Amino acid sequence: MAEESDLLKLHIEPDRSIEVDHLTAALGSLSRQYQIFAQNRGFSARAADARLLVSSVSRGSIDIAFIPDLTAAGVAILPLIDTATLIEKFADHLGALIGWFQGKGEKPKEITVKDCDDAINIVKPVAEAGGTQTFNTINGDVHITVLKTSAVDARSVIEGASNEKARLLAPMDGDKRQRVSMVWHRLARDAARTDGVRSPDQGLIDEIDPKPHAVLFTDDMAYLKREMIDDEANPYQKVYFVDVDVSRVNGRVTAYRIAGYHGKDDFTP
Repeated sequence: MAEESDLLKLHIEPDRSIEVDHLTAALGSLSRQYQIFAQNRGFSARAADARLLVSSVSRGSIDIAFIPDLTAAGVAILPLIDTATLIEKFADHLGALIGWFQGKGEKPKEITVKDCDDAINIVKPVAEAGGTQTFNTINGDVHITVLKTSAVDARSVIEGASNEKARLLAPMDGDKRQRVSMVWHRLARDAARTDGVRSPDQGLIDEIDPKPHAVLFTDDMAYLKREMIDDEANPYQKVYFVDVDVSRVNGRVTAYRIAGYHGKDDFTP
């Protein structure tokens, strides 16, 4: 077992309560990233043997301390690397992955669809609940902040990971438009629709089609509707700059699915 002083700590200070599903998904994705990291670096023969353990959970702000389970990987690994170095290297791996989706640093050698999903899951607690989350490595009295993510940063990561996932799944298909100007034609104040082609919300993107069409959101971007309209007394007097996937039937536009959001400005209908 690792020394109590050698830890990777996740510290979350949310503005609102975090949904249990979002937190458990984040922990599951952290575990998976550790398994792939340990196997790819030769620290474990099998991904299933690379286990990340929760050593403690603190009250108040959410503090979760993680340690690697070296015993599961076998005795052969123990002379190769000490716990503190293993934690440091894994923290660097996390920082590089999440940072790249935010537009920082170099692209890791190989990004998979599951990497995109994991990055989204890891930052979603603060993307949805606001606040900040921080990954710190702790080695005795030495505390190093490896990655600090605000709600704005988290939403940027989700957008970058969602775009990369879409590219990996369908690199040559679909009609995607970036940073187009959209105004609301009809708007409901309920939750965003993500399924089908019908929606109570309709938007007008004149540069694509002069008629309004149903507006939906990708699953990962459903939170954007609240961000776009919650602080607006009259959203119809704003123009929104969005990335959209355009749905068509026989060449005719039927719906827009919002996949990214870049802000808004005043608009006079």
